[in-house]
Amino acid sequence: MRAALILAVALLAGAPAIAGTADAAKPDETALRYYASQHQRARVEAETERLRRRYPGWQPPADLWTARAGGEDEDGLWDLLAAGRDADLGTALVTRAKAEPGWKPSAALQAAVAARALRQSCLSLARTSRWAELAIFAAGRRSEIEAADAEVVWAAAEAYGRTERQGLALDLLRAVLTAGRFGPEERRVSLLRAMQILPMSDVDQLAALGPSRDLDAIRVDLVRGRIGAVLHDEAGQSVPPEDLAVFQAYAETAPDPDQAALVAWLAFKRHDLPTALTWFKRAIARGGDAMVAHGLAHTLRLLGLRRDAEDVAYAWREPLVNNTLLFIDLLEADLTQEDPPAIEPERLKRYAEVTLATASGEGAQALAWYAYNRCQFDTALSWFRRAVAWFPKEATVYGYALSLRRMHQERTFLDVVNRYDGLFPRVVGLLFQSAVGRPMSCETAPTRVARTVTGPVSGYLDLASPVEAAKSGRVPQPDEVIANRASAAPVIRRSDFPVAVLMENDLRAAPTNSPVADAHWSDRPRGRPPTVARRVPGIGVMPYERYGFSLLPAWNGAEQASQPSAAESPAPRGTLWADERAAQADEPARGQVQAPTIPERGAPTATGSIGAPQVMRNQIVREKAP
Repeated sequence: MRAALILAVALLAGAPAIAGTADAAKPDETALRYYASQHQRARVEAETERLRRRYPGWQPPADLWTARAGGEDEDGLWDLLAAGRDADLGTALVTRAKAEPGWKPSAALQAAVAARALRQSCLSLARTSRWAELAIFAAGRRSEIEAADAEVVWAAAEAYGRTERQGLALDLLRAVLTAGRFGPEERRVSLLRAMQILPMSDVDQLAALGPSRDLDAIRVDLVRGRIGAVLHDEAGQSVPPEDLAVFQAYAETAPDPDQAALVAWLAFKRHDLPTALTWFKRAIARGGDAMVAHGLAHTLRLLGLRRDAEDVAYAWREPLVNNTLLFIDLLEADLTQEDPPAIEPERLKRYAEVTLATASGEGAQALAWYAYNRCQFDTALSWFRRAVAWFPKEATVYGYALSLRRMHQERTFLDVVNRYDGLFPRVVGLLFQSAVGRPMSCETAPTRVARTVTGPVSGYLDLASPVEAAKSGRVPQPDEVIANRASAAPVIRRSDFPVAVLMENDLRAAPTNSPVADAHWSDRPRGRPPTVARRVPGIGVMPYERYGFSLLPAWNGAEQASQPSAAESPAPRGTLWADERAAQADEPARGQVQAPTIPERGAPTATGSIGAPQVMRNQIVREKAP
């Protein structure tokens, strides 16, 4: 069908140009009559208004709705065009041109067929998302696009927008809206389509090209776009209070949770936390997604409701990784305090499960520090091992070394210090500190009673202050200070530091449910290995395949590594590699090379030729000779 229409357009190309034959003083009524023949009253009214502005005193023809736009003998052709039977129309045009030499369709029919071909080309490219081709096509036929119907204009504008040509999209829509060919409904749709591809400042320019009363039906949509522009920090955009009130009234009754979420995110950006909390809750109640829950958790955190924020982040951790990270961060601040608050075992267990499932180094070191500061040194050592395996930063390695010293694992402690020598100075500094150190609060403080605290931080446990007050006011004797200073001086054996250690990290641990079964990467895969990528033809075995990773078949169906690989195969003809191999084959064999002639002093010597070392020795001898 499309091929037949293209053939018809090629036939019509031999006719004289429509615009060139029209009288300059007489308006061109082709488009007007075509719209009337299609019974498109809105476009007829828009075209009539345009012609009246351009030609004062002009009146539409009396037979506009009754006459055919073409010649009297073209009724059948117009019927085919109106029915969308483009293939039959193309065949009829070719047949009639052969049967009646010299016959050509009327100017109106030519314009209608060309417009239909243009429409089909543009919409076909748009339906298949070939935006780059459509943008090039529209740029080459700009005048025809501007005179086409609204769907063609919208498709071309979208192609410009999707190919980073927003300026051309703005110019096209501005030209069409300025010409006044679109009715109020088409103008509103044009603005809605423009909001998807243009900045809101450009949409405001297009909205100002017509009467504001036509925009009342899409005021909510325009405010929604303006809120999105503010959230994306678009320059010069703001939401006036009256517009925000209109959108809030709409969002209160809209079942879509995204509408309430927009109000919530705008209030959050403005630091209006109570309003944001109300609207985030409303969006969640209407079926909001994990991103809405993320905003709710952050709002609760900023309001001081940390326990509630923790519960929300935990409940929505799987759909969105941001919530998992927030859950880890929320409790980490409390776990890493030097004198941490008492936390319920259920919460600690939940935190540990998420940490293991995600292999979070931050979560592991938080649990380790909490156990260490609670004098649970064996538990702390286990968590510090995981933390160093997943995220070996200085604070984590430092805690690991402290735990080893507390557990009297001196040999492992020295290995860790030597391993991170030159990387983490604080860890090496432990060698120059007393192994005893000052007593920890959990070792010296008397037993304290835990009591539940109510209020915004509900869920935490507070420890009452000890009854016995510490003694104060006593100044130590000089002998005591000297004795303490002498006893605090560490003694480092030469055999302990520095010593050579293996550079390979032995603290490698896989997260829970990892495809790798054990903590140490095995050379032999266990179980069914996961698929991570597609095999490339011509490439040999990849290094990570030995660790249990498999590949999808290549594009040619190959599942095994190529033997020989591309590096071992002969070079393809025409490549530089093949030319170098051919040049090397043309050279004589090394065993048949004749003895070279020793050049004179200062003469250039072929690098790599046989006899060159002897020449150099001769030159050196002559230079050293007196």
